Amino acid sequence: MKLHKLGICLLALTMIFAFAVGCEPAPEGEVYQGEAEGFGGTVVVEIAVDEGEMVDINVVEDPETPGYGDEAFDALIPEILDAQSTDGIDVHSGATVSSEALFEAVEEAMAQAGL
Repeated sequence: MKLHKLGICLLALTMIFAFAVGCEPAPEGEVYQGEAEGFGGTVVVEIAVDEGEMVDINVVEDPETPGYGDEAFDALIPEILDAQSTDGIDVHSGATVSSEALFEAVEEAMAQAGL
């Protein structure tokens, strides 16, 4: 009976440990923040850099007009990541100021990262 209880306790501890380890976020490298004035206020972005390459862009604060700024960001972020730069990427139609704010904020974060 004691052996059975010990086995159950060990199994429970193993499951708790496995759950806790599975909940840890994956390492992303370094994160840098940039900001710029958009149409509706200050746009704040974070870029994740791993081994000298931008691997993710997260818009932390988006005060832009719903349906315009967020749509522009969703379209432009993959382009910026593919190019590893904002150079040569056209602004999103209907959201010029928001697009330019995204570019400027990303460029500021990239400068901090030395990219």
